[in-house]
Amino acid sequence: MYVCITCMVGRTFAGLVWQGWKTKIISVTSIFSLKFHSYAHYLSDDNGTVDVERSEAVGGAYTGVFPAGLFSSLKEFPYNYTRLQKDDPTTPWMMILAVHNNHLMLEKSVVSEGLTTVMLERYIMAPGVRREPVVHKRVRGSMFLPAGPGPYPAVIDTFGGLGGLKEYRASMLASKGFACLAIAYFKYDDLPKSIKTLDLEYFEEAVEYILQQPGVIPDRCGVLCSSKGSNLGLAMGIYLQKVTAVVSIGGRLIGDTTLTFRGQELWKGVDVDKSHYHIDEQNILILNEDAMKKMSVHDHPCMPPCENAPDDTYFLFIAGDDDTIYTEIDITAMTHRMKLHGRQSHCRSVIYPGVGHIIEPPYNTYAIESTYPMGPITVITKWGGGPWGTCKAQEDNWQNMRRFLEIHVRDRSDWFQQFMGRTRGDNKCESLQH
Repeated sequence: MYVCITCMVGRTFAGLVWQGWKTKIISVTSIFSLKFHSYAHYLSDDNGTVDVERSEAVGGAYTGVFPAGLFSSLKEFPYNYTRLQKDDPTTPWMMILAVHNNHLMLEKSVVSEGLTTVMLERYIMAPGVRREPVVHKRVRGSMFLPAGPGPYPAVIDTFGGLGGLKEYRASMLASKGFACLAIAYFKYDDLPKSIKTLDLEYFEEAVEYILQQPGVIPDRCGVLCSSKGSNLGLAMGIYLQKVTAVVSIGGRLIGDTTLTFRGQELWKGVDVDKSHYHIDEQNILILNEDAMKKMSVHDHPCMPPCENAPDDTYFLFIAGDDDTIYTEIDITAMTHRMKLHGRQSHCRSVIYPGVGHIIEPPYNTYAIESTYPMGPITVITKWGGGPWGTCKAQEDNWQNMRRFLEIHVRDRSDWFQQFMGRTRGDNKCESLQH
């Protein structure tokens, strides 16, 4: 039997999924503001069954055996370059799955009632995780604490050039045992709408805040940063003594923001001018690869001096080799710089083949392109990569970066080792008493 399986999610309830997600059939009554759809064509077996773990899609948004294909290939319909992200991690991602007779194209499948329809509730935040809004000195964000008493390793989570506050990644890390503070640094609450200069003291206040929280390991902190935020994340690793691990995903290491610390300028922001890009007739931003190579060199005066970081601070650089923002060039320059200074053991890089700029937690929708504010105008940015490679990179990176943070924030913490020693001693005493 020829069947078409579709998936639809509403932007109001948009979000991510994580390993360990739950499903529940509920009545289909919700109305969504913006709709994202995906579809795939299958041939059912003699019993009318399609098993996406084993069955090959023969057409639609993807082909082949791709169990997460319906989620990875969700696309806005009608299409308006909107990127699908979760706004409120405390609510589930509401997803409607439907099976249709025959191989329908997307336009027909979105108006077809289907042979059967169910709604899935997909949760990204584990039961017991606590979310607390943060207004501390200048810091604005949200704190996510795991269930249970701890102690938990601490992580600061910050994103890139779109600004605002994004909480979904922090909520997912908290679901895996990290105390995670998601922070905004512009275009949120009473923070500036745009930035040309930033004080590193803002991020120092965030580190001090999270390390003072009950149940948090108090002597070490990790940083997870993406895109524009990576320039700031590296500064935290270099200049803040208690930041001992920095994970940069698709990071622009030479930033466009001047950074100061305690009244001193650390480095100037580098403006990307029209020699570095052009905007085509379809309003698509295209970066000049040769110009980016000339700028992103190891001895550029605005390249963060990671070689000056404390001896117990480590860096993990993540990128895709099809990133149209060319962040692999930055990583190559940085790893070369660290090698020249004899600090190559303090940094590691992972370049994923066939993957673009955006590497999210597992099974988030692959974003081929989206709108991006560029000063007074809004352009369309193509991010590179494809759904299959991106999905595999999401799975692999989610495990790797968590392990990296566990090692350098939890396992190498003197405070944590002393805590574990006391715990083992108490347990031994209890055993002897019994």
